[in-house]
Amino acid sequence: MGVYKMKKRYYEFLNVLVTDCNPIKNLDFYKAGLVELFFISLVFIVSIFLRGEMHHLSMIVMNFTIVHTLILFLAFLLFQKFFDIKALQLIPTSSYLFLHFELLFWGSIFFGENHLAFFMIFIILSLSYQLINLLYQMVIVSKLRYFEQKQKINILQIHAIVLCCLSAGVAVITRLFMLSGLYMIIALVGLSIALTPLYLLGYAQVFTGWRNQVPEKW
Repeated sequence: MGVYKMKKRYYEFLNVLVTDCNPIKNLDFYKAGLVELFFISLVFIVSIFLRGEMHHLSMIVMNFTIVHTLILFLAFLLFQKFFDIKALQLIPTSSYLFLHFELLFWGSIFFGENHLAFFMIFIILSLSYQLINLLYQMVIVSKLRYFEQKQKINILQIHAIVLCCLSAGVAVITRLFMLSGLYMIIALVGLSIALTPLYLLGYAQVFTGWRNQVPEKW
């Protein structure tokens, strides 16, 4: 597949998946902030029941996320005055990306002394998923030209939907049968990996050059 064809298909699937063509606005900062606060609350509640090194590492993650949230708030204040600066427009989407890796590290600490090894495994799984996701969308998008818009979106995101359902299923089964909490952590990591490509589409709202490159008849 040539570079030109790859770029064309990349623009095509962006044209399908990026349904919000508006520039970054305050609402994007609000949503990123709410996700940050939810994660901080989750880490704080779970940390109450942890002991020793796991508790210490969990509190480090929480403190790091609090600093991350304060930076997001500062960027939001600056955005009110300098909303045309692209660096500030990138903050909400970048916030999700940083939070994803924070969650991967937090999830790894429940695996004891081997937490760094599991953290690396989670990162490799996440990066592999993002790459497979991108290649799948670039290969399949040209075959969806005459499908309805909703069908296009569902087909392009089918693997994310399946992974989200599997993660939710693992979480429900873990709760119903009182299984090890590690399964709940794995479900949370899987959900985060599945949702990351959707959050990354926020970058397409900042860098909009692709909109002038989409096919006239799509």
